Amino acid sequence: MKTHVTLLIFFFFFESVSVSFGIDDARLKDRLTGGVFELVFWKNFDIKSLGATDEQLYRVLMDIYREAEDKWPTLTPGTTEWGQNRITLEGVLGCLPLCGNVPVKDFLLDYAVSKEKESGTRTAALSSYLRVADAEEAKDVLLRFLVGEDRMDLERLSVYGFARMAYDESDSLEKKAAILDALAVAADKEEGKIRFMKVDGILAERSAAYRQSRERLAMLERHSQEPPTANLYTDRDLKTALEESHKYKRHTSINTNLAAVMSRNVPPVVAPPASPPPRPHLAVPLAVGAGLLAALVLLGTHLWRRR
Repeated sequence: MKTHVTLLIFFFFFESVSVSFGIDDARLKDRLTGGVFELVFWKNFDIKSLGATDEQLYRVLMDIYREAEDKWPTLTPGTTEWGQNRITLEGVLGCLPLCGNVPVKDFLLDYAVSKEKESGTRTAALSSYLRVADAEEAKDVLLRFLVGEDRMDLERLSVYGFARMAYDESDSLEKKAAILDALAVAADKEEGKIRFMKVDGILAERSAAYRQSRERLAMLERHSQEPPTANLYTDRDLKTALEESHKYKRHTSINTNLAAVMSRNVPPVVAPPASPPPRPHLAVPLAVGAGLLAALVLLGTHLWRRR
Protein backbone atom coordinates (compact mmCIF):
# COMPACT_ATOMS: atom_id res chain seq x y z
CA MET A 1 0.00 0.00 0.00
CA LYS A 2 2.88 2.36 0.84
CA THR A 3 4.36 1.77 -2.62
CA HIS A 4 1.05 2.63 -4.29
CA VAL A 5 0.74 5.87 -2.33
CA THR A 6 4.31 6.82 -3.27
CA LEU A 7 3.51 6.21 -6.94
CA LEU A 8 0.46 8.43 -6.72
CA ILE A 9 2.40 11.28 -5.11
CA PHE A 10 5.20 10.96 -7.68
CA PHE A 11 2.94 11.06 -10.72
CA PHE A 12 0.65 13.80 -9.41
CA PHE A 13 3.73 15.96 -8.58
CA PHE A 14 4.90 15.94 -12.19
CA GLU A 15 1.43 16.11 -13.73
CA SER A 16 1.35 19.88 -14.31
CA VAL A 17 4.79 19.86 -15.96
CA SER A 18 3.81 17.02 -18.29
CA VAL A 19 0.63 18.75 -19.40
CA SER A 20 2.39 22.05 -20.09
CA PHE A 21 5.24 20.69 -22.17
CA GLY A 22 3.93 17.33 -23.38
CA ILE A 23 5.93 14.17 -23.01
CA ASP A 24 8.21 12.34 -25.42
CA ASP A 25 7.95 8.65 -26.24
CA ALA A 26 10.89 7.62 -24.05
CA ARG A 27 9.55 9.33 -20.93
CA LEU A 28 6.03 8.04 -21.54
CA LYS A 29 7.39 4.52 -21.89
CA ASP A 30 9.33 4.89 -18.64
CA ARG A 31 6.20 6.10 -16.83
CA LEU A 32 4.07 3.26 -18.17
CA THR A 33 6.55 0.53 -17.30
CA GLY A 34 7.35 2.15 -13.96
CA GLY A 35 3.98 1.60 -12.31
CA VAL A 36 1.31 3.61 -14.13
CA PHE A 37 -0.34 0.41 -15.37
CA GLU A 38 -1.44 -0.42 -11.82
CA LEU A 39 -2.73 3.08 -11.19
CA VAL A 40 -4.72 3.06 -14.41
CA PHE A 41 -6.35 -0.24 -13.47
CA TRP A 42 -7.41 1.23 -10.13
CA LYS A 43 -8.70 4.32 -11.96
CA ASN A 44 -6.62 6.45 -9.60
CA PHE A 45 -4.63 8.10 -12.36
CA ASP A 46 -5.61 9.80 -15.61
CA ILE A 47 -2.92 8.69 -18.02
CA LYS A 48 -3.81 11.49 -20.44
CA SER A 49 -2.66 13.97 -17.79
CA LEU A 50 0.89 13.10 -18.85
CA GLY A 51 0.28 15.18 -21.97
CA ALA A 52 0.33 12.25 -24.41
CA THR A 53 -1.86 12.22 -27.51
CA ASP A 54 -4.00 9.23 -28.43
CA GLU A 55 -1.69 8.31 -31.28
CA GLN A 56 1.42 8.65 -29.13
CA LEU A 57 -0.07 6.52 -26.34
CA TYR A 58 -0.98 3.83 -28.85
CA ARG A 59 2.48 3.94 -30.45
CA VAL A 60 4.28 3.56 -27.11
CA LEU A 61 1.93 0.85 -25.86
CA MET A 62 2.49 -1.23 -28.98
CA ASP A 63 6.25 -0.76 -28.62
CA ILE A 64 6.04 -2.15 -25.07
CA TYR A 65 3.79 -4.94 -26.34
CA ARG A 66 6.24 -6.04 -29.04
CA GLU A 67 9.11 -6.15 -26.56
CA ALA A 68 7.09 -8.24 -24.10
CA GLU A 69 5.91 -10.62 -26.82
CA ASP A 70 9.49 -11.13 -28.01
CA LYS A 71 10.49 -12.11 -24.46
CA TRP A 72 7.95 -14.93 -24.08
CA PRO A 73 10.00 -17.67 -25.81
CA THR A 74 12.99 -16.95 -23.57
CA LEU A 75 11.12 -17.09 -20.24
CA THR A 76 10.29 -20.05 -18.01
CA PRO A 77 6.61 -20.21 -16.98
CA GLY A 78 6.07 -19.61 -13.29
CA THR A 79 9.22 -17.58 -12.74
CA THR A 80 9.22 -14.02 -11.42
CA GLU A 81 10.38 -12.63 -14.77
CA TRP A 82 7.66 -14.58 -16.59
CA GLY A 83 5.03 -13.20 -14.21
CA GLN A 84 6.27 -9.64 -14.66
CA ASN A 85 6.16 -10.02 -18.42
CA ARG A 86 2.58 -11.21 -18.15
CA ILE A 87 1.68 -8.16 -16.03
CA THR A 88 3.26 -5.92 -18.66
CA LEU A 89 1.18 -7.48 -21.42
CA GLU A 90 -1.99 -7.24 -19.35
CA GLY A 91 -1.14 -3.58 -18.71
CA VAL A 92 -0.82 -2.85 -22.43
CA LEU A 93 -4.07 -4.65 -23.22
CA GLY A 94 -5.83 -2.85 -20.39
CA CYS A 95 -4.66 0.59 -21.55
CA LEU A 96 -5.45 0.24 -25.26
CA PRO A 97 -9.10 1.36 -24.81
CA LEU A 98 -7.70 4.70 -23.60
CA CYS A 99 -6.31 5.49 -27.05
CA GLY A 100 -9.38 7.47 -28.09
CA ASN A 101 -10.30 7.11 -31.74
CA VAL A 102 -7.32 4.90 -32.58
CA PRO A 103 -8.89 1.61 -33.78
CA VAL A 104 -7.99 -1.19 -31.36
CA LYS A 105 -11.02 -3.51 -31.56
CA ASP A 106 -9.64 -5.86 -34.20
CA PHE A 107 -6.32 -6.25 -32.40
CA LEU A 108 -8.01 -6.99 -29.06
CA LEU A 109 -10.44 -9.49 -30.55
CA ASP A 110 -7.71 -11.29 -32.53
CA TYR A 111 -5.63 -11.54 -29.37
CA ALA A 112 -8.53 -12.89 -27.30
CA VAL A 113 -9.35 -15.51 -29.94
CA SER A 114 -5.76 -16.73 -30.33
CA LYS A 115 -5.39 -19.98 -28.38
CA GLU A 116 -1.61 -19.61 -28.67
CA LYS A 117 -1.70 -16.72 -26.20
CA GLU A 118 -1.55 -17.17 -22.44
CA SER A 119 -5.02 -17.55 -20.90
CA GLY A 120 -4.67 -14.62 -18.49
CA THR A 121 -3.65 -12.16 -21.19
CA ARG A 122 -6.42 -13.49 -23.46
CA THR A 123 -9.04 -12.64 -20.86
CA ALA A 124 -7.44 -9.21 -20.37
CA ALA A 125 -7.84 -8.58 -24.11
CA LEU A 126 -11.45 -9.73 -23.93
CA SER A 127 -12.14 -7.40 -21.02
CA SER A 128 -10.77 -4.42 -22.96
CA TYR A 129 -12.70 -5.41 -26.08
CA LEU A 130 -15.95 -5.42 -24.10
CA ARG A 131 -15.22 -1.88 -22.92
CA VAL A 132 -14.94 -0.48 -26.47
CA ALA A 133 -17.49 -2.74 -28.18
CA ASP A 134 -20.92 -1.54 -29.23
CA ALA A 135 -24.12 -3.42 -28.31
CA GLU A 136 -24.02 -6.05 -31.06
CA GLU A 137 -20.28 -6.57 -30.74
CA ALA A 138 -20.55 -7.07 -26.99
CA LYS A 139 -23.36 -9.58 -27.38
CA ASP A 140 -21.59 -11.50 -30.14
CA VAL A 141 -18.28 -11.78 -28.32
CA LEU A 142 -19.90 -12.90 -25.07
CA LEU A 143 -21.89 -15.59 -26.86
CA ARG A 144 -18.73 -16.66 -28.68
CA PHE A 145 -16.65 -17.10 -25.51
CA LEU A 146 -19.40 -18.33 -23.19
CA VAL A 147 -21.42 -20.74 -25.32
CA GLY A 148 -19.97 -20.69 -28.84
CA GLU A 149 -16.99 -21.87 -30.84
CA ASP A 150 -14.39 -20.31 -28.54
CA ARG A 151 -16.08 -21.23 -25.27
CA MET A 152 -13.69 -20.82 -22.37
CA ASP A 153 -13.50 -23.25 -19.47
CA LEU A 154 -12.06 -22.05 -16.17
CA GLU A 155 -11.90 -18.48 -17.49
CA ARG A 156 -15.69 -18.22 -17.78
CA LEU A 157 -15.87 -16.93 -14.21
CA SER A 158 -13.58 -14.07 -15.22
CA VAL A 159 -15.60 -13.40 -18.36
CA TYR A 160 -18.77 -13.07 -16.29
CA GLY A 161 -16.98 -10.52 -14.12
CA PHE A 162 -15.80 -8.57 -17.17
CA ALA A 163 -19.34 -8.57 -18.57
CA ARG A 164 -20.62 -7.16 -15.29
CA MET A 165 -18.04 -4.36 -15.36
CA ALA A 166 -18.82 -3.54 -19.00
CA TYR A 167 -22.53 -3.38 -18.13
CA ASP A 168 -22.01 -1.13 -15.12
CA GLU A 169 -19.64 1.22 -16.96
CA SER A 170 -21.77 1.61 -20.09
CA ASP A 171 -24.13 4.55 -20.59
CA SER A 172 -25.89 2.77 -23.46
CA LEU A 173 -29.16 1.04 -22.57
CA GLU A 174 -28.87 -0.90 -25.82
CA LYS A 175 -25.46 -2.26 -24.83
CA LYS A 176 -26.67 -3.08 -21.32
CA ALA A 177 -29.61 -5.03 -22.75
CA ALA A 178 -27.33 -6.88 -25.20
CA ILE A 179 -25.01 -7.95 -22.38
CA LEU A 180 -27.93 -9.22 -20.31
CA ASP A 181 -29.29 -11.13 -23.31
CA ALA A 182 -25.98 -12.94 -23.80
CA LEU A 183 -25.62 -13.71 -20.10
CA ALA A 184 -29.13 -15.17 -19.95
CA VAL A 185 -28.23 -17.63 -22.72
CA ALA A 186 -25.00 -18.51 -20.94
CA ALA A 187 -26.83 -19.06 -17.64
CA ASP A 188 -29.19 -21.52 -19.27
CA LYS A 189 -26.26 -23.53 -20.66
CA GLU A 190 -24.08 -23.62 -17.53
CA GLU A 191 -23.47 -27.16 -16.31
CA GLY A 192 -22.15 -26.53 -12.79
CA LYS A 193 -23.76 -24.58 -9.99
CA ILE A 194 -20.68 -22.48 -9.10
CA ARG A 195 -20.46 -20.81 -12.49
CA PHE A 196 -24.24 -20.70 -12.78
CA MET A 197 -24.61 -18.85 -9.48
CA LYS A 198 -21.96 -16.35 -10.61
CA VAL A 199 -23.89 -15.36 -13.73
CA ASP A 200 -27.26 -15.74 -12.01
CA GLY A 201 -26.25 -13.20 -9.37
CA ILE A 202 -25.18 -10.69 -12.02
CA LEU A 203 -28.46 -11.08 -13.91
CA ALA A 204 -30.76 -11.11 -10.88
CA GLU A 205 -29.27 -7.88 -9.54
CA ARG A 206 -29.73 -6.07 -12.85
CA SER A 207 -32.95 -7.43 -14.36
CA ALA A 208 -36.28 -7.93 -12.62
CA ALA A 209 -37.52 -9.71 -15.75
CA TYR A 210 -34.83 -12.35 -15.33
CA ARG A 211 -35.08 -12.55 -11.55
CA GLN A 212 -38.80 -13.30 -11.66
CA SER A 213 -38.79 -15.51 -14.76
CA ARG A 214 -39.98 -19.11 -14.94
CA GLU A 215 -36.84 -19.90 -16.94
CA ARG A 216 -34.70 -18.88 -13.98
CA LEU A 217 -36.85 -20.98 -11.65
CA ALA A 218 -36.24 -24.01 -13.88
CA MET A 219 -32.48 -23.37 -13.86
CA LEU A 220 -32.41 -23.03 -10.08
CA GLU A 221 -34.39 -26.25 -9.64
CA ARG A 222 -32.05 -28.09 -12.02
CA HIS A 223 -28.89 -26.98 -10.24
CA SER A 224 -30.40 -27.68 -6.81
CA GLN A 225 -30.34 -31.38 -7.73
CA GLU A 226 -26.54 -31.34 -8.05
CA PRO A 227 -24.34 -32.60 -5.19
CA PRO A 228 -23.16 -30.02 -2.61
CA THR A 229 -20.07 -28.04 -3.57
CA ALA A 230 -16.98 -27.23 -1.53
CA ASN A 231 -18.11 -23.60 -1.64
CA LEU A 232 -20.69 -23.19 1.12
CA TYR A 233 -21.79 -19.78 -0.17
CA THR A 234 -22.79 -21.28 -3.52
CA ASP A 235 -25.18 -23.80 -1.96
CA ARG A 236 -26.54 -21.26 0.49
CA ASP A 237 -27.18 -18.65 -2.19
CA LEU A 238 -28.76 -21.22 -4.49
CA LYS A 239 -31.18 -22.32 -1.76
CA THR A 240 -32.09 -18.71 -0.97
CA ALA A 241 -32.65 -17.83 -4.64
CA LEU A 242 -34.80 -20.92 -5.19
CA GLU A 243 -36.99 -20.15 -2.17
CA GLU A 244 -37.42 -16.57 -3.37
CA SER A 245 -38.29 -17.68 -6.88
CA HIS A 246 -40.97 -20.04 -5.59
CA LYS A 247 -42.64 -17.20 -3.69
CA TYR A 248 -43.44 -15.12 -6.78
CA LYS A 249 -47.17 -15.28 -7.52
CA ARG A 250 -46.56 -14.47 -11.16
CA HIS A 251 -43.52 -15.34 -13.23
CA THR A 252 -42.23 -13.48 -16.27
CA SER A 253 -40.81 -15.21 -19.33
CA ILE A 254 -37.49 -14.55 -21.07
CA ASN A 255 -35.93 -15.98 -24.22
CA THR A 256 -32.78 -18.03 -23.67
CA ASN A 257 -32.73 -19.44 -27.19
CA LEU A 258 -29.28 -18.88 -28.71
CA ALA A 259 -30.50 -18.44 -32.28
CA ALA A 260 -33.12 -15.90 -31.24
CA VAL A 261 -30.70 -13.84 -29.18
CA MET A 262 -28.10 -13.88 -31.96
CA SER A 263 -30.64 -12.47 -34.41
CA ARG A 264 -30.19 -8.76 -34.94
CA ASN A 265 -33.90 -8.37 -35.67
CA VAL A 266 -35.09 -9.53 -32.27
CA PRO A 267 -35.64 -6.90 -29.54
CA PRO A 268 -33.89 -7.34 -26.20
CA VAL A 269 -35.25 -10.28 -24.25
CA VAL A 270 -33.90 -9.17 -20.89
CA ALA A 271 -34.33 -5.43 -20.66
CA PRO A 272 -32.23 -3.54 -18.10
CA PRO A 273 -34.22 -2.03 -15.21
CA ALA A 274 -35.57 1.47 -15.60
CA SER A 275 -34.97 4.14 -12.99
CA PRO A 276 -37.51 3.77 -10.16
CA PRO A 277 -40.26 6.42 -10.19
CA PRO A 278 -40.37 8.93 -7.34
CA ARG A 279 -42.26 7.74 -4.27
CA PRO A 280 -45.44 9.91 -4.08
CA HIS A 281 -46.21 9.02 -0.46
CA LEU A 282 -43.18 11.10 0.61
CA ALA A 283 -45.19 14.23 -0.20
CA VAL A 284 -47.54 13.60 2.76
CA PRO A 285 -44.94 13.67 5.56
CA LEU A 286 -43.18 16.56 3.84
CA ALA A 287 -46.41 18.57 3.74
CA VAL A 288 -47.16 17.74 7.38
CA GLY A 289 -43.62 18.76 8.36
CA ALA A 290 -43.92 22.05 6.48
CA GLY A 291 -47.27 22.79 8.13
CA LEU A 292 -45.91 22.01 11.59
CA LEU A 293 -42.91 24.27 11.01
CA ALA A 294 -45.18 27.13 9.91
CA ALA A 295 -47.34 26.69 13.01
CA LEU A 296 -44.32 26.82 15.30
CA VAL A 297 -43.10 30.01 13.62
CA LEU A 298 -46.50 31.69 14.08
CA LEU A 299 -46.70 30.58 17.70
CA GLY A 300 -43.22 31.92 18.41
CA THR A 301 -44.09 35.27 16.79
CA HIS A 302 -47.30 35.54 18.83
CA LEU A 303 -45.52 34.85 22.12
CA TRP A 304 -42.75 37.34 21.31
CA ARG A 305 -45.31 40.13 20.62
CA ARG A 306 -47.03 39.50 23.96
CA ARG A 307 -43.80 40.10 25.86
